[in-house]
Amino acid sequence: MMVDTVSMEVNDRPCKILKLDNGSKASSKQLKVGNVEDDEYLRQYGMFHYEYNKSEGFTIDWEKYDYVFPTRSLDTSPPISQRRSNAEIIREYTIFAIEKYNQAHLTKKLVFDKHVSANFRFSGGLLCFLTFWATDRASSNPESQIYQARVWRLQKRYDIPIFRLKPKQEEMDSIDVQPPVPMYSDDEDKPPVVFLRAPPEAGVPFVFDRTGAFYFCSLDTWSAL
Repeated sequence: MMVDTVSMEVNDRPCKILKLDNGSKASSKQLKVGNVEDDEYLRQYGMFHYEYNKSEGFTIDWEKYDYVFPTRSLDTSPPISQRRSNAEIIREYTIFAIEKYNQAHLTKKLVFDKHVSANFRFSGGLLCFLTFWATDRASSNPESQIYQARVWRLQKRYDIPIFRLKPKQEEMDSIDVQPPVPMYSDDEDKPPVVFLRAPPEAGVPFVFDRTGAFYFCSLDTWSAL
């Protein structure tokens, strides 16, 4: 249940969460299910892994992906609930995160301003990666800033491991993303697909091979790739 003061302040503002029936619409792109025999899937998976880990799940350019990954855009996905629209879920989770943040920081009076984006994945419950504008009205110089919150909920259980101002680009650039773990085929005789480090040029942050070299690299060699 939301804290009354927070709910009242948020509701005093016009609802600026993007609505799927007016603005951000469900994508008409039919996403494909990938497999380890599909080189294009592996290429896109490497790109997705890089973007996901670089932004910690918050900022992903979904338009360039043709495959289903565990994390997806909540703004453009088909409805994930029969009872509520995706926009209603986004608003509920955003206000919930702000409420818990204000409760934990009594000197703060953060108020929601405007939705930016939301990603999600099912992980026992529903895990959302929310980006939004908000203003700390308790600040001596209140101004709207972009925040990010990672919120996991399952009925009355919840966890908010991340609630922060959106990192600056140089902070994100400094994050070192390790290659994905090897992928294995259903055919046990085939070597695993091994992802190797490559410079993030032309949108290809990792390269992969099917040689099974992972088994022949020492730990020192692998860490240096």
